[in-house]
This record gives sequence, C-alpha cells and structure tokens, in this order.
Amino acid sequence: MVDKKQNGRVIVTYGRSLIALMIAQSLGSRGIDVIGCDDVALTVLSFSKCVSKTCLYTSWEEDEEQYIEDLLAIAKENKPEDGHPYLLIPAFRDAKILAKYKDRFDGIITVACPDLDAIEQVDHKDAFARTTQKFDVESPKTWLPANQDELAADIEEMDFPVFIKPPNEVGGRGISKIDDKDALIDAFTDLQDRFPDQLILIQSLAKGVDYCFCGLFDQGKLVASMVYHNLRKFPAETGPGVVRETVDSEAFDQIAEKLMKPLKWHGVAGIDFMWDEKGTPQMIEVNARFWAGLDHSVKSNVDFPYLLYRLFVDGQVDWKSEALIGKKTSLPGLSTLARIESLFDDKFHFERLQDDWPKIKQSLQDMDLDRAQSLFADALSDSLSFGEAVEAVRDMLREAEEAEKINYADDDPFIGLGVLFVLGSLIRHGKLPPEIKR
Repeated sequence: MVDKKQNGRVIVTYGRSLIALMIAQSLGSRGIDVIGCDDVALTVLSFSKCVSKTCLYTSWEEDEEQYIEDLLAIAKENKPEDGHPYLLIPAFRDAKILAKYKDRFDGIITVACPDLDAIEQVDHKDAFARTTQKFDVESPKTWLPANQDELAADIEEMDFPVFIKPPNEVGGRGISKIDDKDALIDAFTDLQDRFPDQLILIQSLAKGVDYCFCGLFDQGKLVASMVYHNLRKFPAETGPGVVRETVDSEAFDQIAEKLMKPLKWHGVAGIDFMWDEKGTPQMIEVNARFWAGLDHSVKSNVDFPYLLYRLFVDGQVDWKSEALIGKKTSLPGLSTLARIESLFDDKFHFERLQDDWPKIKQSLQDMDLDRAQSLFADALSDSLSFGEAVEAVRDMLREAEEAEKINYADDDPFIGLGVLFVLGSLIRHGKLPPEIKR
C-alpha cells in the first residue's frame, strides 16, 4: 500500500464540483493524500476513494473572513509533521479570495494560485480591457464610458452590432447584443440603473466561435497548454458546451504568453478566445482558476492538476507531452439530468444518508459489503435498497449518449453514486453547479 503521507498532502476546496474530483483523482492516484473541503457536507469528494478526509468551512460568499479562518484551522489541524509537501488548491472561483489572503497561510500551507496583483489586472472585465490594451494583446475593442456624455462620444466610432455588459457579473448576467445606437443608449441606461457601482463595458464583436485555452504558467512563462472548443451547446446560442474537441494550441500560445509574461502569472489560467480560423484569435476573458472542461483536458493527455502540484512543489515543470488533437468528450445529456431529477423526486430521501455515509464509505473501503449494505438499508429504510441505488446509477450511465461524459474512474466506483446524489440535490433546489450551468 502507498503511504500517501510520504508523497505530500493537498487540501482541495469546492468539493461538490467535478473540477475538484478531477484534481483529487489526478493527485490521489499518484499517492498524494487529498483532503476535500466545502461549505456543504455531502459532496462528490465525499464518495471518492482518492480522498482520505472531508472538512467543512463557512461559505466565502456569506462570510469571507470566517471562510479564511475555517480554512486556516483545517490547514493547521492537518499539517504533515514530517515536512512533506503541503498545498492548498482552490478548485474554482475562490482562487481570487485565497490569493487575497495568501500571506495568512505563510508557514502553514502553500496556496497554489497566482498572486492577487496579477489576478486584479484581468479580473474584472474592465480591468481585463485596460490590461490587454496596455500590452497590445489581441482582443476586441472595448469602451468604458462613465456617463451618457462619454457614451455619446464613443458611439461615433462603434460598428454595430456590439456587446454591452457589466464588468463584474458571471454566467452571462446582464450581457446583451445591441444592433443600433438607440438600443445601445437604452441598454446603457438600464445597466447603469441595475449596476450603479460598476462601469458599463461595451465591446466590439469578435469573429468566429469560442475556444477555451487552458494553460499553466511559471512566472509568466507558458509551460503547458491545450485548447478545446465546443462542437455543440445547449441551448445553441447561450448555453454551455456539451460536446468538446481538442484542437492545436499553436495559434493561441503566443497570445496568451504575451499577456501573462508581464503579469508574472504563476499557476493555471483558463482564457476564452474567439476565432474564425482565418485571422488572429481574439482574447475575450481570463479566469484565474481551473476551467469547466478540466476533465476534457486530462482526457486529452494534459494533467493540469498534477502539473500544478509539481510547479509549486519543485519550483518548475518540465512538460514534454502533447495534447491529443481531435479528442472529443461530452457532458451528460439533459435527458440524463431529467432522469436524475425524477429519480430523486420519486424515490430517494438522501438527507438521511448524510450522517451515516462516513461509516458506509469505510465499510466499502474495507470491502465489508454486507455491513455497507446494512448501513445503507438502515439509512434509507423507506427508500431504495443499496443494490437498487447502484443499479440506478448503472441505468443512468447506460442511458448516456456518448462514451465519455462525467469521468467515472474505473478504480473509484462509487463516484457515480456521489455525482447522482449531489446533482439530484442541486436540481431539486433549482441550483446546478457553475461548471454545468456555464
């Protein structure tokens, strides 16, 4: 048996996410001890055998200071006594929050994300626009009028249609495509009323379709990259990508490094581009975190979680592999999500499982299936049996339209059950994970 403590330890945040699962499977499969954290108790990581322990913290959206205090307590409690590598890896949007408080973790744990100064130069959209213009990075022309007078001056040089958006919103909130001057004036007035504390951003349209550049940078130097684009979205115009394909990153690498070098970016970044495959790709947005298609990147032979770990442990990365160009993966179909919703509404009452899950998981790891089944039956005595629950997962997988959807590792068999429980809960409460919604 591998002694994980001898190979380092990581704490991974946002344990409900499939992104966190990819990180845990990447590192845990290499003998690195993984601890999962979230502000909800039952997460995808709770079901993974790659995770040795799960912990709770306060939601950073509700109380940022308490979130940091909770993470500090978790980090102190689980710090290895032998001096082996110890990293805190943000799985999603909390990367900027952790960058802000990096110094609080000094001497306790290494926070594996870029510095706050670098992040603030590209986040939010207004900062991104100024920074790309400053370093002459290929991106759509952007205007940031502070009032109606400035808008009137800027509007004379605009070619319609244009996009208008608030700079500090996510998931497409507040973004509109505008076809003429009068409509732009109306939209600008509306956004000023709705977002009075934000500058309103107007952006020319970039030609082509969207591409996601995935990169790892060592003080601004690009050390690993891959690019994918969405072959299909649902809904077609505004929905998330549901079928992804890996493409050659050559057209994007130099543009990404042109921005990241002067920022001395250290860590991962997901960069959105638009490209028509003829001219120069146009950079649209930079995110200081892992991206929704991290599972696709790993399946395309670029294991970013492990490369990030090595960068912060060794101080450098020597990556010589190549992405699998043409690799395709797909997300679960809406019919599968509908099946999950129906399954939970009709049969599962999984809240009763939450308290007993640690004992069930330990029984599974000990290969004591009789005890696991007994505990499961007791927890859900008025619902499905353990065998029926596992069979329900198998039915869901058989129903899938494409071979690769969510990454259910062959040697991590109960992840399917974990994803089922978490998605079912979130769907029932009208809230899907961001990486599925976007």
